Amino acid sequence: MKKNILLTLIWLFLFRIANGQTFTISKKGVFVPENKKVLLFANQQNKRLILFRSNLNVNTDGTPLSYHPDDLRGETLAMNNICNAIAVRKDGSNENLCMSHFSEAISVFAKYRDSNYETIPNGYKIKWSNVLISEKINGKTKPCIIKEGEYKGYFASGTALKNDVLGSDCDVENQVNALKVPGLVLVGGQDNILKQFGAKLGDLVIAYNAVNQKIVYAVINDIGPKDRLGEGSVLLNKLLLDKPNFPKNRAETFGFITNNTIIAIIPTSKDFEILKPYTLENIQGRVLKWLNEQGFADEQAFKNFLNSNINQL
Repeated sequence: MKKNILLTLIWLFLFRIANGQTFTISKKGVFVPENKKVLLFANQQNKRLILFRSNLNVNTDGTPLSYHPDDLRGETLAMNNICNAIAVRKDGSNENLCMSHFSEAISVFAKYRDSNYETIPNGYKIKWSNVLISEKINGKTKPCIIKEGEYKGYFASGTALKNDVLGSDCDVENQVNALKVPGLVLVGGQDNILKQFGAKLGDLVIAYNAVNQKIVYAVINDIGPKDRLGEGSVLLNKLLLDKPNFPKNRAETFGFITNNTIIAIIPTSKDFEILKPYTLENIQGRVLKWLNEQGFADEQAFKNFLNSNINQL
């Protein structure tokens, strides 16, 4: 009898390990700007997982197809409008006209473009260096426009995470391309619950669409606004939605928003089995190895873990 009880306990323990069930809730928090619940899970080895539920807006930065000088509104050539890469303000004001007076902001930037990026119209300021890659021409800093290859004529846009590949045209190969790599944008600011729970640039991510059961492995590749919890790269959202093609303009990009997605961030994993440049394949391999080391026998075991905790989010 005692032997049978012991064997049963051993079997239950091994079953729990094999299904990652040693992860339990360690802390609870709320992302205040959007009132979204965030859970921190930990196991006996103090390995952690941050879980939350969010709608994923689409981040196009890092791909040269994002912005084009001749398509500032993102209607024919670009996947995004230029106001997602710049801020336009009147002198003496902190109001971003891109948010309040879109057409005026576009017009101001168009005049800046038409001056060959030499002169900003009187009475205005334009900030673009936080997204667009810059270059110096005759001692003047300007947005870098790609000069050759398939992306010729497009603005180069950057990501906070880098591939450590130097020397390419407008530094394009150094960016974690939103069309080639599943990426999550980490909410900006210093005092938010994700950063308190340990999330950092470069950490590994698992994104899960509970409706179609699609799971995608990703990396935190950029930093975003401090009031928005969910934003994913074009490829991340495309894979989660199982869409056949990429968007070709801003209107189509809006159709890639992924609703009700479960996000699991692995804090302190940015250096785990790291490989560069970042690719879909090497990110997937890193995540699966980390999950396996924590007792998840396969992808389905982790899906089971996520499904068992959805109602708590």
